[in-house]
Amino acid sequence: MSDSLFIYNERSGTCDPALVSAIQAAFAQAGRPIGTARPIDDGPLPNAAQARERGIGLVIILGGDGSLASTAQALAGWDGTLLALPGGTMNLLAHRLHGNLDPLAIAKAYLADKGTVMAVPVIEADKITAYTGIIVGPTAAWGNVREALRNHDLAALAEKVPEAITATFEAPAVSLVGDPRDYPAIFVEPAKQGLHAYGVLARNAGELFAHGWAWLSGDFRNGPSESLGTADHLEIESAGKTLDLLVDGEKATTKAPFNLRSAQSGVRFFAAQGDAGWR
Repeated sequence: MSDSLFIYNERSGTCDPALVSAIQAAFAQAGRPIGTARPIDDGPLPNAAQARERGIGLVIILGGDGSLASTAQALAGWDGTLLALPGGTMNLLAHRLHGNLDPLAIAKAYLADKGTVMAVPVIEADKITAYTGIIVGPTAAWGNVREALRNHDLAALAEKVPEAITATFEAPAVSLVGDPRDYPAIFVEPAKQGLHAYGVLARNAGELFAHGWAWLSGDFRNGPSESLGTADHLEIESAGKTLDLLVDGEKATTKAPFNLRSAQSGVRFFAAQGDAGWR
């Protein structure tokens, strides 16, 4: 029997000791006790070679989109199964894999073989791999607002909201190469047939408020936007020399223009609902 590893992010939005214990108990009761459990901050994440050397066939990761993505990227090339459980704020990757199932229900579905194991669509760009999506452009500054709210940091909130508003309306816009329309941000997500791009709309106070509500309610994709189509490759340009990014919810920057391409993940995920979560 192969070994298993359980990694959890204690700082994620909905991860708590009781949930960690309940997941461990579910595996034990199914006759498949977890070999090792550790917080995500307890040393470097294992890579593919280390997982193979230890005989690990299953890695369970409980955390937000950033934690799930970093674990998957560390394990790229490994031939085991990654069981991604939602423990963060937005949990976009876990929702795509498992629908609205909670972490314990997902674990039980895995133990009952109710699902499939599959590589998932991802975005590759330079040294970046994104599993849920990339926001490119000034509107990415709203990620700072969400972080301040999540941390209940009122002082940071008072600073970051005006910064985000200014960036949205005044910083250099972004556009797809070959498309004359420009936007305060473009959101790109991996899809079944390539990369799907959306132009973020923030032309007035009403649309700006709608974006704020979408961020706070858990899915920024619900803000005002328009579809820019689907392609295997995309190039995003701007009058500015650098671009602000949110990659799976994590802040980053890159140089303009920015090239993105469709790919498949280097690790296989358990998906309780198969590929139904990808548009």
